[in-house]
Amino acid sequence: MNLEWEFDKRVAAIHGPNNVRAGGRKVGGNAMDVRQAEFQAMADVFLGENFDQAKLKQVEDLQITLHNEQATLYQRYEAQEIGPDEYVELFNAMLVETFDKCEDVLGPENFIKLFGVPRSELAGFIDKEAFRQAHQLRNRR
Repeated sequence: MNLEWEFDKRVAAIHGPNNVRAGGRKVGGNAMDVRQAEFQAMADVFLGENFDQAKLKQVEDLQITLHNEQATLYQRYEAQEIGPDEYVELFNAMLVETFDKCEDVLGPENFIKLFGVPRSELAGFIDKEAFRQAHQLRNRR
């Protein structure tokens, strides 16, 4: 079975008219439920449905924390408490820390299965110059 195809099929079901995740359970309408269902689908497909749920919960919690911290960081940027370079540096540092912790929880082999690449290949998440240019254009409008 092609894992990418299986994952695409599960995500389509989550976003489809019936909003169903594996096991036939209905996905709630809020963004958190959808993100949780997508993460569970990804874990089920790439790590197997019998993978340690406690470890998956830890990784999911790390992802939720990252999302919340990013939102807070972006609010600071929007309030002009920090500039674009500092935003990018802080966000990229948060990503590095999150992925390091995820790899600690999963182990290197399972990290690759879940995220598709070794931890060492995940770097340079947001390009400072591209971010700066995008936001200069936005601020001119």
